[in-house]
Amino acid sequence: MTYSHYADIGQQSLDDFYLSKDPIQRYNNAYPITDLHQNDTFNYWWIAHLVDVRLDAYLRTKDAKYLELAEQTYDYNKTRNHGTLLHVYYDDMLWNALAALRLFQITGKAGYLDDAKMVCDDIFRTAWNDNMGGGFAWTRMQLDYKNTPANAPVMILALRLYQIEPDPKYLEMSKRDLEWMRRVLVNPDTLFVEDGINRNKDGQIDTQWQFTYNQGVYIGALLEFYHVTGEQTYLDQATKCAHTSLDVLVKNGVFADAGDGGDIGLFKGILYRYMTLLIKETDDETLTAFTRSSCDILIAHGMTADGKLLPPRDWNDAEPTLPLDLSDEIGAVMSLEAAAALE
Repeated sequence: MTYSHYADIGQQSLDDFYLSKDPIQRYNNAYPITDLHQNDTFNYWWIAHLVDVRLDAYLRTKDAKYLELAEQTYDYNKTRNHGTLLHVYYDDMLWNALAALRLFQITGKAGYLDDAKMVCDDIFRTAWNDNMGGGFAWTRMQLDYKNTPANAPVMILALRLYQIEPDPKYLEMSKRDLEWMRRVLVNPDTLFVEDGINRNKDGQIDTQWQFTYNQGVYIGALLEFYHVTGEQTYLDQATKCAHTSLDVLVKNGVFADAGDGGDIGLFKGILYRYMTLLIKETDDETLTAFTRSSCDILIAHGMTADGKLLPPRDWNDAEPTLPLDLSDEIGAVMSLEAAAALE
């Protein structure tokens, strides 16, 4: 069987396990739902990644049903967020803006581009400040806390916008942000990316949080700098960061389980997404082999007896611990779509 085959199963399993009977909810936060309070939280940024995986499937299969699902899901998410992409958390906004930009590039509908530009402009205007020497804040509620989940994705968004509309502000702010990240959060020798600084208002870096998320989005930012400038050094740095990610974060053939669920379920998939874009530029054999071998483990342990995908949070576990968060399911499908993109 091909990875595309298993990606198709994953796409269907998202609906089989998580589609909600409640139209206000649309997708349940977990499977199975045993308590209505499991759906109390509106996981705005999870749904942005659901849009992205539907777009992955559309680009892979050219089946219009996936594009229709992506647009419907995007509209649902924006409508439930009071008709806007603006949010108290800047990183959540960014993931929805990145999904909007992909929708624009596929459909040509100007409204999606307008949404992406609005998010970027809002973050440029309200999130950058001199606390911790610069950088973009993570949330409007704590403007002196700066982290990779906000700073790297804003570079991805701005530089992709720059390639559509070359407004100098997109490139200039991205350069300032990259300089800040390199100075504060990126190890200059290994290029391992730390999570954030000053979360507890003590000026300290959260070195204990070694997340695949951070490596993935930093790789993505470096790739967009390479696309804009053509400078090989960005590609070399992205490759080094990816190899460091394998050295530091892989355990028993897969990225180590990072915690007890929730948002963390998406983290592995984010690294697979951007690592795959890097592989397409470099044909790196080590990264390709890892993507395939780790997804083989996911398939071996994530398929149910009736042929659906319901993966354990730690892909090395024999079966999932239920209830399983929607984020874990989306992250697994993201990873399989990444492997399928390399076939």
